[in-house]
Amino acid sequence: MDNLTGIVNEIKLATDFQLNKKILKEKIQTDLHLTHNGGMFKITPELLAFIQTWPIDELYLEDIYENPIAVDRKTFLIAAQQHYQKVMNRWHQAHAELKKIRKI
Repeated sequence: MDNLTGIVNEIKLATDFQLNKKILKEKIQTDLHLTHNGGMFKITPELLAFIQTWPIDELYLEDIYENPIAVDRKTFLIAAQQHYQKVMNRWHQAHAELKKIRKI
């Protein structure tokens, strides 16, 4: 019976870990939103790559509400990179905490 309780607890921890991991990812996806010039943008690696390679400094980007927003490429790129890195660092730290709790 003791062995069965241990197995049940391990399954519960694994299930809780997967659920908490999913909840954390959903929260991080929301945290990736950045307001800029009156628009709201979801910062993704694809958006960062697009902005990085765009040859003209002034451009219009579609925000999450499907509005064209004028942005200065260099200013937006710096803000977006900093925001993305800050959110990814938080995600990494929170994920590491989840993994640590799972191992206990």
